[in-house]
Amino acid sequence: MIGVLVVTHGNFSESIIKSMELIFGHHDKLEALTLNHGDDVQELLRKVREKSKELDDGDGVIVLVDLLGGSPCNVTASCLREENIQCVTGLNLPMLINVLENRTEISLNSLPEVAMEGGKNGIVNMKELIS
Repeated sequence: MIGVLVVTHGNFSESIIKSMELIFGHHDKLEALTLNHGDDVQELLRKVREKSKELDDGDGVIVLVDLLGGSPCNVTASCLREENIQCVTGLNLPMLINVLENRTEISLNSLPEVAMEGGKNGIVNMKELIS
C-alpha cells in the first residue's frame, strides 16, 4: 500500500487528517508533519526522509503539501530524486480523500494525477451549481 505523508505549515496537516477521520475513520500508513514558526527547516527535511522510509513498504509514498514554493514543498522536492516519493501541492480534503480511496488500486506514478483530480473537483462555486 502506498504511504501518505501530509506536510504543511502550522497544524493544518494534523487537522485535515482529523477531519478526514471524522468522515471516513482511521487509515493506516498515513502520517502528518508540521512546520511551525521557529522550527528548523533542516529538521523538517530529516523528518520527511525518516517518515517517508517508515511509510514505504515497497510501493512508495505520496507527500501532500499545502503550498507550492513553501518550505514543506521545497523540503519534499529535495527528496524526490533520492526516494520512492511523489509530491502534490495544494492540499485540500477532497484531495486527501481521493488519494486514500485509490492508493491500493493504482501505482505511485499514477496517484498524483488522481490527487490533483480530487482536489480540483472539490472546488465548486455552489451558487453556479444550484442555479
